[in-house]
Amino acid sequence: MSSTWIAASSLPAEPVATADAGTRMIWYATVARWAPSKHNTQPWRFVESNGSLDVWADPLRVLVDTDPHRRELLISCGAAVHLACVAARALGHRPHVRLLPEGRGGPVARIEEVGPWDTSEDDRSLLAAVQHRRTDRGPLDGHSLPASLPFSLQSAASAHGAVLRLVSTVGDRATLADLVTRADRLLVRHGHVDDELTGWLREPDDRRPDGVPTDHTRGAAASYRAEFVQRDFSSIRSQPAPSRSHPDTPVVGVLCTPADRAEDWLVAGQALGAVLLLATVAGAHASYLNQPVEEPSIRVQLRDQLQLDGVAQLILRIGVGSEVTPTPRRDVDEVTFRA
Repeated sequence: MSSTWIAASSLPAEPVATADAGTRMIWYATVARWAPSKHNTQPWRFVESNGSLDVWADPLRVLVDTDPHRRELLISCGAAVHLACVAARALGHRPHVRLLPEGRGGPVARIEEVGPWDTSEDDRSLLAAVQHRRTDRGPLDGHSLPASLPFSLQSAASAHGAVLRLVSTVGDRATLADLVTRADRLLVRHGHVDDELTGWLREPDDRRPDGVPTDHTRGAAASYRAEFVQRDFSSIRSQPAPSRSHPDTPVVGVLCTPADRAEDWLVAGQALGAVLLLATVAGAHASYLNQPVEEPSIRVQLRDQLQLDGVAQLILRIGVGSEVTPTPRRDVDEVTFRA
């Protein structure tokens, strides 16, 4: 097993208390690289300069066919920004984030320390959750979660300027399930969607430090029997994980932003990072039902039929799952630089 895969399963050692700001920023970046991204493309670069950390979108990792406006790429970068801030607070420093500090042609965010932070047990728990967060496409039991968690997740999203609309009534869940199924069928008809996905699938003997392992899928048959159809990441050679007998009653939420600009996509990513880590602390896993958001005509219907307050950016399913191995991560030296 490669060193990259080993590194993906545990947090790096924290800098010593006397480390300079530049060293701390590099450490924040090593934590941030565990953020979620579509197809595990990891579309970011981190540049430390004069004690601050710039987060850049990596143009070589754009999904040009299925994410032509870079919306999902910027959501991923926003999630990485949030993880860097979690690392800063756990180390006792107050982070300050500026989105698009130099306009559309520069870094997507700049992170600086603006003073001390009184680190709490919650801060340490969120940092520890980084290495335990999993995308789990199997059955998820939302009924085993603390009753207050969905509302805590809503508060976490709201703190970043987003809205997590819970889809809880029988009627709304049936509506969403129909929209997910219709969007999934439309996307499958677009050959370029599958072609682009195939380039990011990783067979069990593939040690590239990105992409989605083909056994990290529920398989098409099990997915279509579930309440909500999920994207299939299996291949001809792969053996999808067997469908577990656990209850499949996930908490489902649509993450929305006020508008649909680059700033909103970054906000959605920060909110996503906050929601996922808080869910992880509570013992939950999560996965996505993003097909309706990726098909423009269905995205409009999603807004209208669920009467969403804002623009839908992604759809989450959350609940207690089973053990899932971590996805690989690129080596620190591939994604972090000093100016």
